[in-house]
Amino acid sequence: MSDADIDNDFDDDFIDDDDAKMVEEAETSVRTRLSSLEKRRLIDNLLEEKRLAKELKDDLDDIDNFDEDGDDWDDDDF
Repeated sequence: MSDADIDNDFDDDFIDDDDAKMVEEAETSVRTRLSSLEKRRLIDNLLEEKRLAKELKDDLDDIDNFDEDGDDWDDDDF
């Protein structure tokens, strides 16, 4: 086997390593992006739950302040 044959054998390995690096980098990028999207989805869900909880609390406060008699007097004062 000549030195040129040995060099040619190693050239193919480097090409495969470059391809493997590119695939690994792409997979890492996809995982990072999916992780970011998942975090954003969780934050959006949390904000929506907080908004709904505040809305429900405000509705319950309105019910507590409801004037059952229909007059303008506070019923608690009597």
